[in-house]
Amino acid sequence: MLEKMRVYFITDSRFGKHEELAEKALKGGVRTIQLREKKLPAREVYETAKRLRKLTYDYDALLIINDRVDIAIASYADGVHVGQSDLPAKAIRDFFDGVVGVSAHTVEEARGAEKYADYLGVGPVFRTVTKEDAKTPIGIDGLQEIVSAVRIPVIGIGGINESNAIDVLKCGAAGIAVVSAIAGKKNVVGAARTLVELCDDYYM
Repeated sequence: MLEKMRVYFITDSRFGKHEELAEKALKGGVRTIQLREKKLPAREVYETAKRLRKLTYDYDALLIINDRVDIAIASYADGVHVGQSDLPAKAIRDFFDGVVGVSAHTVEEARGAEKYADYLGVGPVFRTVTKEDAKTPIGIDGLQEIVSAVRIPVIGIGGINESNAIDVLKCGAAGIAVVSAIAGKKNVVGAARTLVELCDDYYM
């Protein structure tokens, strides 16, 4: 699983259709796709998730659904990712046997989720304009502190791109999660490939 999560792409409909963005990222070598959609009705999110499920199967990639455990189950996704204000990972474990990721901004949050999560999404590491409710960046030092405080994999997120991705990995992060560093580029496939090659070269 960890090798597939080195570059973790989060779809964002502000940059285009979820399926089109995901397919381009997959063509560039990305092997984890997270569907994040907070504005559409549940039925539309579910239909999108089903299409992404087929697409990720074709590429032997992971599909993670943001927030919606019900949609993750209904679409046969590999996992779900939740924030601090969503259904707790401990509760999710009672009825969901897939991958569970939890967002964390502090050491306290990370340690609180560690027992029940498979991985943590930690950040924002750098300033980001993609997430409207983004918190204050924790920086490389903050990321390093959280990585050192837990025993499960940490995926850095927030403002990460090809110029700073290696700095994130040097902290001990298992991977990087990005939106605009792939979706916001004119050549989405090329941008994905660049990040994948950077991360793969680092771990060689």
